[in-house]
Amino acid sequence: MTETGPDLRIDRPAETVPQLVVRRVKQAILEGTLAPGRRLTERELMELTGVSRTSIREAVLHLQALGLVETSGKKGVRVAVLGSDDVRQLYEVRAALESEAVSLFVQRATDSEVLELVKLTRPGKSDDDQLASIYHFDELLLAGARNALLASTLAPLHARIHALRRLSLSIPGRRERSDQEYRDLVAAITDRDAARAAQLARHHVEAAKESALAAVAKLEEERASGA
Repeated sequence: MTETGPDLRIDRPAETVPQLVVRRVKQAILEGTLAPGRRLTERELMELTGVSRTSIREAVLHLQALGLVETSGKKGVRVAVLGSDDVRQLYEVRAALESEAVSLFVQRATDSEVLELVKLTRPGKSDDDQLASIYHFDELLLAGARNALLASTLAPLHARIHALRRLSLSIPGRRERSDQEYRDLVAAITDRDAARAAQLARHHVEAAKESALAAVAKLEEERASGA
């Protein structure tokens, strides 16, 4: 009889330490806890997260690749500050790619994936819950489009856009209009009307761009006046 040795297998963690840092910092930026322009040194990031300098440096490189932070002085970064030109370019690219992603989703997604989008657009949510739903909506959309290259191209754009969303939705009336735009979009997706869904997706992105530009212009004015 063969003797069975002890089970010494180690479960591989779902995320590495740098990936955890990226997720936590990204979440803080999305929630507004780390505001645009906030400076962060390596030491401060180590104290905030409780991880090593090596892990912080790896995480910072990834955050820079996502466009969420930028270099600021010796051994430090700051939360990215997007100007009007940055926002305009970002949303122009988003409009082109996201409308295609929506069209592919209509053609390739399962009925259960469509139903998940419907659930995410139900009204009556708090601002935080709504932002979380939009984040999940984007993830489901890219998964259902079944195009890995498109997903990898849009993912870093979405990271930067999510950081702008709280500002954009602060424009009076934008939250209500955005909710309706998502409901109209999901109705077209449910009908499996790829052309109309793509058109509505582009319309939504264009409307979001105008709100984001208005919010960023207001911030620029406040910074210029020293407010």
